[in-house]
Order: sequence, then C-alpha cells, then structure tokens
Amino acid sequence: METADPLFKAKIVYLILSKDTSEALQLLSSHYGVVEPKLKVGMPKRYSKNPGCYVHKNRTIHVSCRDILYNPFVILHEFYHHLRSVSNAQGGIEKYADGFAKDYLQAYRKLKHQP
Repeated sequence: METADPLFKAKIVYLILSKDTSEALQLLSSHYGVVEPKLKVGMPKRYSKNPGCYVHKNRTIHVSCRDILYNPFVILHEFYHHLRSVSNAQGGIEKYADGFAKDYLQAYRKLKHQP
C-alpha cells in the first residue's frame, strides 16, 4: 500500500473537518487507486453501538450520526477497512486502521502548528 505525503494527509483531514467528507473520500480513493466507498448515516443493527463501520458487501462506510461524518479519525479508520477489503488484503486489523487514521491526524497537527 502506497503511503501519502504529509501535505496530502493534512488536506484530507482538513476536508473532513470542513464537512467535505465526500471530497476527501474521492481524493483518498483516487490516491490509492480503489473504487470510492459509499457513505451512509445509520448503522447496521449488529454495529449499532459503534460510531462507524465498514460493510464490504456493499462497499459502504456507515456512521452512527451526521456529526460522525466530520470526524476524521472515524472516517479514516473505516476507509482503511475499505482499502484492505477492495485490495483483497487479509485482516483489516483494528490497530492498523487506528494507526492509519492517527498518521493522517498527526500530519494535520504538524502542518497546523508550523509557523
């Protein structure tokens, strides 16, 4: 899986925080060369307690409420599961999804705090 440069990562986080999550997902999908996931407010029954989840069958990132659409950690975490799923990689392990999201957030924080 190709990594992204810090400026790209910061832009993705900025877009999500700016309520342009669909643009962020388009850019991410293009960058990683995968089909763009669908985005839906409302959780499948067995995941109702989670803030978000990814359903491979219909390639959809589900979020529990509209506010979560603008939470970069949740969106990036679930995008990682999508990325693993569509590239046929085995095991989209939670700690790797967390690491993927944290990496993007760290790039954003670093850029934001530069003089």
